[in-house]
Amino acid sequence: MGKKVTVLKKLVKGNKSNLSLNFYPPVFNRKTGKYTRYEKTSYFLYNDFQSEAVYYTDTKGKKQSRVEIITDKKGSPKKLTLTPAQKLHNKEALEMVELYRAKRFKEITKPDIYTETELKSLELAENRSKVFTEYFREKAESATSSVGAWNASYGHFVKFYGNILFQDINKTLIEDFKSKLLNAYQLRSTTHKISRNSAASYFIRFIQVLEMAYDENYLSQSFKGRIDWIEEEEPMKSFLTLDECRKLFMTDFPDEALKKYCMFALLTGLRYSDINNLQWVDVTNREGIDYIYFRMKKTSAFQYHPISEEAVKLMGDRKFRTDFVFDRIAYHSLNDNLRKWLSKAGIDKKVTFHNFRTSYAVAQLEAGADIYLISKMLGHKNVSTTEIYAKIVDSRKASTVKNIVLGL
Repeated sequence: MGKKVTVLKKLVKGNKSNLSLNFYPPVFNRKTGKYTRYEKTSYFLYNDFQSEAVYYTDTKGKKQSRVEIITDKKGSPKKLTLTPAQKLHNKEALEMVELYRAKRFKEITKPDIYTETELKSLELAENRSKVFTEYFREKAESATSSVGAWNASYGHFVKFYGNILFQDINKTLIEDFKSKLLNAYQLRSTTHKISRNSAASYFIRFIQVLEMAYDENYLSQSFKGRIDWIEEEEPMKSFLTLDECRKLFMTDFPDEALKKYCMFALLTGLRYSDINNLQWVDVTNREGIDYIYFRMKKTSAFQYHPISEEAVKLMGDRKFRTDFVFDRIAYHSLNDNLRKWLSKAGIDKKVTFHNFRTSYAVAQLEAGADIYLISKMLGHKNVSTTEIYAKIVDSRKASTVKNIVLGL
């Protein structure tokens, strides 16, 4: 039996019928990699009879719905009067779907004159005329990690180039984007430039989206091994010494919630997101030692974290399992009040709440704690991340050489 392509009508809500194609035998769909008998179209008809949605429960207990024709007492469909515009629409829709049916029939009945490689080349030729910027936006919006970096990378690209086609992507444009990032201002600022490390992060996302486009046959070549990355600078970690922390905590300030957050961060090394989301269900005691067991907000890794008696005291009386341990505070509010508190305490350092995590690491390392253990406590996947704090300790040790001078 020969190949067939027919038009199907399917009742849908709103007294309409959607038009689709039915293939016999099933045809191969290159996008899904599967064989199918049906293909949706954008065409529909206005029905000249009434219909309604009927809800029911299937044999598996799931609620389903279907559209059925409304009939009169004689079992005949209840008629609807179509407007002239609706009749014209139906006529044009049937003509268009018939043209499309004939086109698809011709495609599936002609000999397979193209090899798989040739088909891929034809697809690439078609994809190259599509808008890369729109593709970039979709990938940024669907990102599940480093969301801020993805959005910033896309935002800078749009700012510099607007709508760019895939065929316009080349090594010259990529190098130009890298150069622009290294000299760019923050998206919402005309005075603050982005850091070199931020530029490096944004450029990585850009290269990643190019690799996705290459894998999905929108680009003919991979640029991953042909473009030099932006080398990151080793960040200078700001922190407060233990003496500075004590001075700050001894300074009166009306925001008690902020004080608890800062002290708890110093005592545990936890991030703001983990303190803000800490619940009593996460707190447990084992053999006389208190622990918090939680999933880290940033890395999604589980952390089993022992805490000191001072940290336990800060948490206060135990409440319901699902209650938050601390009052919840917006991060920007936290940093705004921290700046005021530091000023009142006479501490002239540019630090944010996150720097209490650095203070924790430095204090532990200066006290002789093993760097591997500190790495685990901080939830670092690699001890090399923790080594940044060790370098701070080394520089502070070096500063002591002039403390004792004999003067002979």
